[in-house]
Amino acid sequence: MEKQIIEYPCQWSFRIIGAEEALIRCAVEEYMKTATYQLTASNVSRSGKYVSINLETIVLNEDERNRIYIDVKNMACV
Repeated sequence: MEKQIIEYPCQWSFRIIGAEEALIRCAVEEYMKTATYQLTASNVSRSGKYVSINLETIVLNEDERNRIYIDVKNMACV
C-alpha cells in the first residue's frame, strides 16, 4: 500500500473522544491558544459515557500534524 501524499499546508481534522465535552473544549482552547481552529460536536456513545468532537485546523507540515495528534491524544481530559 502506498503512503498517501499530503500537500501542506492543509486543513486537517482530528477526532477527540473523552468523557465530558466541556473538559475537552477547555483543554483544546488551552492547547491551541492563538491558533485558528474549529471544534464541532460529533457523536455521543450509546451509553452517553463518551463524546467525540472534531478539531479542525491548518497544519503546516507533517511534523506539526503528528505533534498535534500526540499532544491531543495525551490531554488529561481525553
